[in-house]
Amino acid sequence: MLGCSAAGASTALLLARAGWDVVVVDPAAPRLVEARAVPDPAAPQKVHAHGFGSRTHVELSTRLPDVWQALLDAGAHRVSLAEMAPPHLYDGGRPGDDDMTALQVRRHVLDRTLMTAVAREPRVQVVAARAGGLHVDTTGPLPVVRGLRLATGRSVTADVVVDAGGRRSPVTGWLSAAGVEQPERHDESIARYYSRHYEIVGERPDLNVGYADVHGFTCHVQLLFPGDGDTAVLALAAHDEDPVLKRVRHADAFEALVAANEDFAAWTRVLRPTSDVFCLGAFDNRARSLVAHDRPVVLGLHQVGDALAMTNPTRGRGVSMALMSAGRLVDVLTDATGPEEAALDFDQWRRRVLLTHYRECAVTDSVAAAQLRAGLEGRSVPSNAPDLELPEGHPITAHDLERAAGHDPELFRVATRAAVMLDDDRHVESAEVSDRVRVVLAEHPSSPERMPSDEPPRGATSLLHDRDRVADLLAAYA
Repeated sequence: MLGCSAAGASTALLLARAGWDVVVVDPAAPRLVEARAVPDPAAPQKVHAHGFGSRTHVELSTRLPDVWQALLDAGAHRVSLAEMAPPHLYDGGRPGDDDMTALQVRRHVLDRTLMTAVAREPRVQVVAARAGGLHVDTTGPLPVVRGLRLATGRSVTADVVVDAGGRRSPVTGWLSAAGVEQPERHDESIARYYSRHYEIVGERPDLNVGYADVHGFTCHVQLLFPGDGDTAVLALAAHDEDPVLKRVRHADAFEALVAANEDFAAWTRVLRPTSDVFCLGAFDNRARSLVAHDRPVVLGLHQVGDALAMTNPTRGRGVSMALMSAGRLVDVLTDATGPEEAALDFDQWRRRVLLTHYRECAVTDSVAAAQLRAGLEGRSVPSNAPDLELPEGHPITAHDLERAAGHDPELFRVATRAAVMLDDDRHVESAEVSDRVRVVLAEHPSSPERMPSDEPPRGATSLLHDRDRVADLLAAYA
C-alpha cells in the first residue's frame, strides 16, 4: 500500500479485516497522528475546510463502525436530513433517511482517527519510508506489479499493490518508465482556497445551507464548515489569478473581508481564530484508469482516492469518493478469481459509478470558472451548474428534476440521494422518476428555470458584489 491518508488508511483497515496482511508505505505516517492542523506539503488539503457528506457517513458507519464511533467520541457532529431539508420538503421521515446524514469534523481529526485504528490493527505494518518505484514484471503477456522499491534500498513484495498516494502520486510516472501508458482524463480548475480554523465561543447560529454556511459573491465564495467539538473552518474561494483576493492570505485581510459580509455577522461574533490562513493553490481534476480498450494495461496494481479520481474541493466529494473506492476495491479483491478479473471488475465500477460523480464535479468547476472569470471582467455571471448529470437525450433535464424536487418530498429525496452519492444504481435516471417530474411540473408550471443574472443574489451584502469596493477594502493588505 502506497500512502496512508484517508484513502490508504481506510483501504488498509478494510483489507486487513478481510484477511490480508498489509504493509503501508508512507514517510508522512508519523505526522498523521498530530493533534493540531499542521500543513503537509504532500497533502496540503488536509488543513483546509472539508464537508463530509452522506457517503462518508455510510461508508464509515457500515464498513468501519469502530472508526465512526471514534470520530463521534472525538466530538464529530452528525447532521440529519431533518436538520438539512427545507421544512416543506421533510414530511416526518422515511426509510433510508438515516443514510442521508452529514458529518462535521475537521480533516486532520478524521486522518488521525483512521491512523490510530491502523496502528492498532495487527495485520497492518506501517513503514515510514519513501517509495522509490514499482517492481514491474514484463515477462508475461501483461505487465504485472510485484511490489514496491523503497528509497532506503529495501523492497516490499506483494500480491497486490494499492496506490493511495494522492494527487501527487508518482505511480503514473513509474508506469510510464516501465513502458506502461496509463489512460488519464484531465479537467482544468481555477479556484484558489484560503482557510482558517476557529473556536466557536458562543451559541451557534443557524446554518443557511445544510451542514454549512455558504455565501456567494461576484468574485469569491465564502464557506463555513463547523467541525468537531466547538470548532469550525472558514474558507474563501476565488479565481487563482485574482490579484485582489490573493491578499486574503494575510490574516487581517481575511478577517476584513469576512467582517464585511453583513449576512455572516451572527457567526463572526462567535468565531475566534486558532490558526493562520492556509492557502491551497488551484489543482486540476484528474481521473485515471488501469484499463484501456477493455483490457488491463497492468495487473497487480489498483488505485484509490485521489490517485484514482482527484476532484477540486468545490463539491466536497473527495473523501467520500476515496472511501467508496476503497470499499469497492476490497469487495472486488475478495470476490475476483484472478488479477485480470479484479482489474476489469473494479474498472467497470469506476466507469459506471465513480466517473459520474467525477464528471459532475468537473462540470461544476467549469461553470465556477466562468462565473469567477465573469466577476473579474465585470460581465454577467452565468447560472450555476446542475447538481446532477442525466444522460444525453433523457426525457427530463437536470434542471427539470431540481425544479420538481423543490415541490415534492419524494423527488427531493431522490435528487438528494443522487447528489450525496448514495444512488449507485441511478434510480434518478429511471422512467418512474421522469414520469413523476413531469406530473409535478405540470402542477407547478410557474417554477422558474435557472437563468444567468446581472443582479447579485437577493439578500447578499452589496459591498462584496462591488469589485472596486472590495479592492478598496483590501488595499491596505497588498
